[in-house]
Amino acid sequence: MKQTLSRGRFVAGTAGTVALTFGGGRYVIAAPTKDITIGLDVPLSGPYADQGQDQLRAYHLAIEEINAKGGIMGMNVKTSEGDDQTKPGVATENAQRMIERDGAVMITGGSSTGTAVAVSGLCQQKNVIFMAALTHGDETTNQNCHKHTFRRYNDAYMSAQSLARTLVSKYGTGKWFYITADYAWGHSVYDNITAVVEPKGAKTVKNVLTPFPGTKDFSPMLQQAQAAKPDVLVLTEFGADMVTCLNQAAQFGLTKSTKILVPLVDEYMAKGTKDNFDNVVSTAPFYWKYHAAKYPGAKKFVDAFTKKYGFPPSNGAETAYADIYIYKMAVEKAGSIDPAKVINVLETTKFQFTKEQEWYRKEDHQGVNSCLVVEGIPEAQRGANGFEYARVLEVHDGESVVAPLSSLSCKMESA
Repeated sequence: MKQTLSRGRFVAGTAGTVALTFGGGRYVIAAPTKDITIGLDVPLSGPYADQGQDQLRAYHLAIEEINAKGGIMGMNVKTSEGDDQTKPGVATENAQRMIERDGAVMITGGSSTGTAVAVSGLCQQKNVIFMAALTHGDETTNQNCHKHTFRRYNDAYMSAQSLARTLVSKYGTGKWFYITADYAWGHSVYDNITAVVEPKGAKTVKNVLTPFPGTKDFSPMLQQAQAAKPDVLVLTEFGADMVTCLNQAAQFGLTKSTKILVPLVDEYMAKGTKDNFDNVVSTAPFYWKYHAAKYPGAKKFVDAFTKKYGFPPSNGAETAYADIYIYKMAVEKAGSIDPAKVINVLETTKFQFTKEQEWYRKEDHQGVNSCLVVEGIPEAQRGANGFEYARVLEVHDGESVVAPLSSLSCKMESA
């Protein structure tokens, strides 16, 4: 069977022919070019720079591996890259330049719900696939969902459900105090956690909002938390902001006097807080130590990443790496870079790369995969340059914690 590859947005090149094998069958596809461009829109400065830089490492690793084995349908993968500065306007300008100037056929990246929502809207207008990376707020695939956007990363609802199921029996009847980043992600996390724990008996004392991004002094908020004497303190901050907030909380004695929850963590945040992350409970979609011991695909990725860079990958890096391979899988199965055909594959295909078998829901394009609940360990027990940071308390499968379809406000476009 012969299929013609859609020309779409290609960087000019010469025609070639490549044979691919899917599910035991062999397909011969005429490829009109040697190159295909993917836009990498990540924070390389600002409070989420560690996360963005690690994503970029993983993107480069995946693309190098893919190109070494013939590319995507015989096409060499090129990149157009930009620093989104964790600013929606900058992220959107980057993506527009990547699409219009550089011919990017897919945009991926980001470590913020604010930037993800902005880029998602642009990609919908431009008819370009957006593989959202490290975005945790529900909005990305719920209130602001789009046909061209797919988010594999756990959302805030999934984290809240996972945290509650693991911890609510122990802490549900106490007093809860929240310090929350004042933007879409922070509000999404607060709404989700309170909706789960308050019916179980948790009493919300106060929710103090913090300027985003880049708060340097959390003392006014932490003084209020100290005076309230809560049983649970929820720090809904991310990246360098979380590191600053938790380290300052330790100075106030709060890491010793209350149970601290951080709704989402990665290796860089834990490393930056050192012993202050000991006993802090959080969630993560991927933890290199746990997954590499359980899944061959994860071990291959972790080993390759560690060999190349000298330290293990963060969970944001894993998502970046997997997004490239998922897009490759979808294009090759579709036999085309035509977004409509790629979307159809992504909506109907289960796949496995670094975790268990997973998929995107057709109704909202939220990835359905597991969520880990983890607890920090002392700095003295950490190996791998400090990147071994936690024990896994529990693993919740995606179907058990993903938001029910009946609760969605997502209004997906037909195209």
